[in-house]
Amino acid sequence: MKRKKFALVNVPSSENAYHNFIDFVAIFPPMGLLTIANIIEKQGCEAWFFDADAKLLSLNETIAQVVVMKPDYVGCTGMTATMDIIGQFLGQVKEALPNTIVIVGGPHVSAMPRRTLEDYPAIDIGVIGEGDHTIVELISAIEGNGSLDQVKGIVFRKNSSIIETGKRPPIIDISNLLFPAWHLVDFELYRSYGWNNWVSGHRSPLGVIFTGRGCYGKCNFCASHCVFGNRMRFYPIDSIKKEIDLLVTWYGIRVLYFQDDTFTANIKLVHEICDYLIEKGYNNRLEVMVSARVDMAHAKTLKKMRQAGIRWICYGVESGNQQILDKMQKNITIEQIKKAFVLANEAGLFVAGNFMIGHLGETWETAMDTINLACKLKQDYTSFAIAIPLPGTDLYQYCIKKGIKLPVWGKFGSVNSPPIPLNDSLNAEQLIALRTMAINRFFKRPSYLLRMITRFHPIAVAMDFLKMYFALRRERHEYRF
Repeated sequence: MKRKKFALVNVPSSENAYHNFIDFVAIFPPMGLLTIANIIEKQGCEAWFFDADAKLLSLNETIAQVVVMKPDYVGCTGMTATMDIIGQFLGQVKEALPNTIVIVGGPHVSAMPRRTLEDYPAIDIGVIGEGDHTIVELISAIEGNGSLDQVKGIVFRKNSSIIETGKRPPIIDISNLLFPAWHLVDFELYRSYGWNNWVSGHRSPLGVIFTGRGCYGKCNFCASHCVFGNRMRFYPIDSIKKEIDLLVTWYGIRVLYFQDDTFTANIKLVHEICDYLIEKGYNNRLEVMVSARVDMAHAKTLKKMRQAGIRWICYGVESGNQQILDKMQKNITIEQIKKAFVLANEAGLFVAGNFMIGHLGETWETAMDTINLACKLKQDYTSFAIAIPLPGTDLYQYCIKKGIKLPVWGKFGSVNSPPIPLNDSLNAEQLIALRTMAINRFFKRPSYLLRMITRFHPIAVAMDFLKMYFALRRERHEYRF
């Protein structure tokens, strides 16, 4: 029997989102697609992984390569901001290959299953939530061993109707789930953030690992629960060790990113990972990055992380105003934020804070609280985002309830897209002005520039800041910033 061809495509979208800033962003391997690729291969299919986004190909070039392959299935992961591009891509693929079955998973279809198929006629099947078990049953049903109606966690077309089969619960025991299909990856395509270059001179080869799934946070601007749910589940330490070994010894990574939203959620597991990095000597070879919540900052753990080669910790601060933090349902305090940054600095970690402007209840004054806090905290890098009401979040439901006009999906989340005002007190122009002010105030402080010169390779920092200056000029000239 002929093996079925399954094309898993990361559709090009970064160039459209970042334009002149493309050199500054990290390019991570799409972990969801790679995990599905490994599962598909174990089911006897031929998995073809094609990252057109990392290759910086055009949409037409991507379509041409997929059409030439003539796959039986095409699969994509859909984020809200990329759905319009994905829809265009799949529409043209479907026109050229009408018998190819198109499957889409990810946060957008998980949040809006029926709407997604209504918006994009080329999509045959949507996978809701985690797809590890769903894709196995789905392929079996399509190949004649069952009915799609019996596959939990999908939405599909049946004659002229759209059928939802109900939610599949998150996978409780993730210990036996497969690794991503690293053997399909061209590691030269991926890189970390520019700040890694300031420390070690390396942005690649980059490896990415999850130590678990889910997040215990209830932030009302985050849509990750649509895929992974709210319950945290962790991989066994032996599995994590095995994947680290694979990435270091077989693929020669120099930068490792634990991509969990909250790496420090399981303190016991963190210490086990750190012990292993030290035992294997990886702490002298790798530059490791993690993300964490400020309410999970412990001095002993942070010091152990630094000993293990973890150099960067990224905290989700969001706001410098307690009332706004409460409206976000962050369940953290300003004092916890300040303490977390002090402890990280004392441990010898490089610190980056992520901030958000324009959430519910935001005024010019509360936004200034955020900017002021960002400038007071000792941190080595920061980002200022504007709140986005993503489908699947309370913010999105608020907009629907209040009749707030929302743009097309392609304008959700792109760096250069106009902001979506959520409050009468701040319009789009004011939100842009606040973000511009935040960037200028933070990065142009003499104390910050001195910190950069004394803590990092000054030539690498100077080159990046010079390139960013000219990128900003080009963006303003093209009226995108």
